[in-house]
Amino acid sequence: MNKIVAAILLILIAGALYAGYVLFKPATTTRIMFGGVVLTVEIATTPADQQKGLSDRDSMAPDHGMLFVFSSEEMWGFWMKGMRFSLDIIWFDSQKRSVFIEQGLAPCTPQSCPIYTPPVNSMFVLEVNAGFVGAHNVTIGDSFSYLN
Repeated sequence: MNKIVAAILLILIAGALYAGYVLFKPATTTRIMFGGVVLTVEIATTPADQQKGLSDRDSMAPDHGMLFVFSSEEMWGFWMKGMRFSLDIIWFDSQKRSVFIEQGLAPCTPQSCPIYTPPVNSMFVLEVNAGFVGAHNVTIGDSFSYLN
C-alpha cells in the first residue's frame, strides 16, 4: 500500500512540476541586428504569445524588443490593448526587409483602441520602445538579421 501511495505522490509531483514549467517557462529570446543596434528580442511564435505580446508590462529595456514570427505573409494587425508604455512597430516581409512602420503608438484607452494594419503583407513584426525608429533613422527597406 505504501508503494502505491508513494507512486501516486510521485506522479502528482511530476505532473505539477511539468504544469509549472509549461505555464511559467521563460520566453525564447535571440539577438538581432537592426537599425545598427543589437537587440535582444523575445520571440512570439504561438498564438497565445502573439496575443499577449508585451501587454501587462510596465517597461522594456532600451536594447530589447519583441519579434513576432508568423508562418505566412499576411496583413497582420496589432493593437495596444493592455499596454502600459508606447511602442514603435515595424513590419517586415519574408526577406526580413521593413515594409511598414508605425511610430509612437500609445496604449489603448477605454475610448479608443485602434488596430494598426499595414497596407502590405508581412511575415515578421518587431515591437520596440517608442522613439527607436527616429533615434536610429529606420526607414522602409531596412532589414534585420539574426545573430544567434
